[in-house]
Amino acid sequence: MDKPIFLQNSKVLKIFKEIEKSIPEKSQLFLVGGTLRNSVFYHFFKKTLPQRDYDLIFVGNRETFVDNLRSLNFRYGKIRRKNQTVLKRAIVEDPKDINDFVVLDINFSEKHDIYEILKNKINFTINGFALNVKHIFNNNWIKKMIMLPHSMDDIKSRYLRLNTEKTNFFGTDFYACIRFISAGFKKPSGDEIEILYRQMKKLPKYKFERNKKKVFDYVGGKEKAEKIVKKMGLNEDVFSFGTIRKLRR
Repeated sequence: MDKPIFLQNSKVLKIFKEIEKSIPEKSQLFLVGGTLRNSVFYHFFKKTLPQRDYDLIFVGNRETFVDNLRSLNFRYGKIRRKNQTVLKRAIVEDPKDINDFVVLDINFSEKHDIYEILKNKINFTINGFALNVKHIFNNNWIKKMIMLPHSMDDIKSRYLRLNTEKTNFFGTDFYACIRFISAGFKKPSGDEIEILYRQMKKLPKYKFERNKKKVFDYVGGKEKAEKIVKKMGLNEDVFSFGTIRKLRR
């Protein structure tokens, strides 16, 4: 079995080997979500999905780990909170956009039960994967993964399903749904689409604009995005902030 698709880039492979060695004693680092979804998808279909950053969960000595990464030429990104930090490192001499960096989105947790974290935080089952970083170089990496029920089967069938263990969803999940459908995933059930649509009322305008742009960039423009929304069974203009205002009434 091949290594995960992201490690087939020699520069990224080198950096992740350095990251693995930088983990303090008695600490653990897990890849979660999109990176593993994309790797599993590639394993079965030999097709790549866009990769922007690496979502990670770290349990252990936070300060030492961040210091170790900083010594490896990682620099702080836009997010630097108590329980979350973004760090990035260029992989080209003259970086111009996000694809020219390895971007680590690290969530710090005191919980050691990674399955419980997945259960409470993951939106779609296709994102319900976690893998200890020490196992990512193993050719048997798929068998080492922690995963939610349905996650592997839903990747194989390209089916979008909400993680029913999760109690709250976000407006951004609706726009993520559009992106996944554009990548060839089957739409969720009508009830699940309605749940996500209703959550859009929580979106502040800056998040709405950011997610709208992300969708248009991903699918290839507004017209294609609107066609996907129609296929989802919605007639509302979900790319107008006026629609969100109406949902708030």
